[in-house]
Amino acid sequence: WRRDLADTILSPSLPVQVLLLLGSNIRPDHHMDAALGMLKAQMSMVAHSPIFQTPPIDAPGTPDYLNQAVIICSRIHSDELRRQLREIEGSLGRIRTEVENAPRTIDLDILAAADREQRIMGDWPINPALNSLHHAAVPAAMIASGWRFPASKLTIGESVRLLGEVPDGFKQLS
Repeated sequence: WRRDLADTILSPSLPVQVLLLLGSNIRPDHHMDAALGMLKAQMSMVAHSPIFQTPPIDAPGTPDYLNQAVIICSRIHSDELRRQLREIEGSLGRIRTEVENAPRTIDLDILAAADREQRIMGDWPINPALNSLHHAAVPAAMIASGWRFPASKLTIGESVRLLGEVPDGFKQLS
């Protein structure tokens, strides 16, 4: 049974590079630093983008977010990685509510995974924000601009250009 368990967590086609998005609008400086530190301690970090201050989406009156993209090297399947990310969120006080855009201490999302040729892998989840929302696409393009979507064949960098100008209040901090 141990072999079966290992096969559900590990895969011979791995490691892959996984693009993550970090976001916070409750004590964001503290929570972003803490989450980045926990990711570095638990995973092999390949790259990280600058931090961006971004306005909230469909949540008037809530504080701006800090967002940052990171690339990690992963040898585990997406479901196990998502579980590990939820544990980090929980340890930093993340409480999930029914309000989709509620303020949060930390949000750790898988945006996509890519193979060695920078092709985004269709057997991993592809977060729709990656090619539709500036707060995810712009930081991601800073470190994974050449990653290519399987269906459209566009790169992340090309998708960002198609999004047009960033919203008011969107700015690079570091």
